[in-house]
Amino acid sequence: MKNTVTVVVITLNRPECLRRCLAALQAQTVEPAQVIVVDASHDQRSRSVTKRFPEALYLAQPEPSSHRTASRNRALLEARGDIVAFLDDNAYAHPDWLQSLLGAYDSPKIGGVGGRALNGQREEAIAEGVGVLQPNGFLTGNFASDPGEIIEVDHVTGCNMSFRREVLERLGGFREDFGGLSRLYEDSDLCLRVKALGYGLRFQPEACVDHAGAPQEEGQRCSPSDYYYSRLNSCLMLVRHFGVSPILWRFPLAIAWQSAHELLRGAGGALWRFAASGAGLAAGMVRGFYVYLRDGTDPIRRDAGAEAIRKALRAHAALSATDRPARR
Repeated sequence: MKNTVTVVVITLNRPECLRRCLAALQAQTVEPAQVIVVDASHDQRSRSVTKRFPEALYLAQPEPSSHRTASRNRALLEARGDIVAFLDDNAYAHPDWLQSLLGAYDSPKIGGVGGRALNGQREEAIAEGVGVLQPNGFLTGNFASDPGEIIEVDHVTGCNMSFRREVLERLGGFREDFGGLSRLYEDSDLCLRVKALGYGLRFQPEACVDHAGAPQEEGQRCSPSDYYYSRLNSCLMLVRHFGVSPILWRFPLAIAWQSAHELLRGAGGALWRFAASGAGLAAGMVRGFYVYLRDGTDPIRRDAGAEAIRKALRAHAALSATDRPARR
């Protein structure tokens, strides 16, 4: 039995990017069963773009406008595919993207698959590995790399990732309490939660998207706020998954060493990065231990929002099972 796929595209004030993204989905060698656009924009331009693609279901996500996690969870309330794939609006899928993702789901124990994100850069070195959680708590990316085969990873990139619907149902969707404008690490957190359930996570290098540079409507990358929330959220993620363990102490030491090295080199902006990183680490430890004492290392969301997602995904699964004989 072939898996059906829901593709979720989240967008914020980038209608031209959205148009290119949806056009790329129309050119897939395997047609998605469902396309959902979740729009957090401040005007009607993206709604107008979506109307040109009648196969796409449009969902408005007005508040909080920059919360990518809330947009993804909003889509899960309507997703009916066996596999749910997620794209950013500035990620343009190659024609065989979906076919390649599906090909990596060759075992029921594979819970998620991600692919490459290309932006015209030279191929990245993979000496550190692709999508690896290192012993010091750092996460490697290298998602433009081509290891030449499907490999097991610890996390995948949020602009090109997919998961089994049944796994998302068990987990209760994405956690929504990561801070910052773009909710850094909420996608990596979900990946680690998938693995905590005992599922495998794969990187399929043939599943490519062109991840184009695009305007960022709210906040600036590499700003003090960006550094602060990056450290806060990474600490929160590590405490949630590993509790009081060596990785939790290696991470702040590695950050401190990195920041001190920048200060000694006199790198531009090193002082404010040091201050923002330190503040984020402290806040992340406090917040992390609060949720650890409350929830332990349980990967499953158990709040009201998670129950709503579980109920919706379960209902769509039942409807899909009823529909399958008619599709043969």
